[in-house]
Amino acid sequence: MKKILTLLLAAGLILAVFAGCARTAPPESSSEASPEAAPSESPAAGLSKIVIGASPTPHAEILAIVREILAGEGYELEIREFTDYVQPNVAL
Repeated sequence: MKKILTLLLAAGLILAVFAGCARTAPPESSSEASPEAAPSESPAAGLSKIVIGASPTPHAEILAIVREILAGEGYELEIREFTDYVQPNVAL
């Protein structure tokens, strides 16, 4: 009896984990939407600005190079430098 209950509990937990990771379908856009409301061609249309907290050396220096690469792809990268390793977790 204990084995059956253990197996059922484990199966239930596994199903709950996989159900939480399920991908939902994107909302359908109406055909009567105005051109201004049409989604852009980029899959990350709502993510045009990215804010990252980093230590000055070497992380902020690396992110400065990444900023140039992301600018070419249509993203704006804002780098906030912190001298303490706890501050970025609290601030961001």
